[in-house]
Amino acid sequence: MMLYTYTVMLVIGIASIISRLYINMAKEIFFGISAPVFVGFATVYFMIKYSNYSATNLNKMLMSGFAIKFIFYGLYIIIIFTVYPFKPIPFICSFTTSFIGLHLMEAVVLKKLQNR
Repeated sequence: MMLYTYTVMLVIGIASIISRLYINMAKEIFFGISAPVFVGFATVYFMIKYSNYSATNLNKMLMSGFAIKFIFYGLYIIIIFTVYPFKPIPFICSFTTSFIGLHLMEAVVLKKLQNR
């Protein structure tokens, strides 16, 4: 969990620096990183919780988590684009960067849990 937390701190730090350089895009950058951060914390929490049980429970959790993330991210992006008037390019860039980086860290945490 600490590795993931440090990665989130790095992502937030980079986003803070970039949003400080482009003050008029700070909200878009914040909305772009917020969903992957919260979903990632929930995923890592449940991975750690279910890693103490059998591998089948962990696999079931990962499969249901994938389905929930798929639906959540789709709804989040649709809601953001329809409700909030903003510039889409900074949102897409921050969302994609944080999504890829944090999901890579989820994979590293899962690999560490499997090696235990």
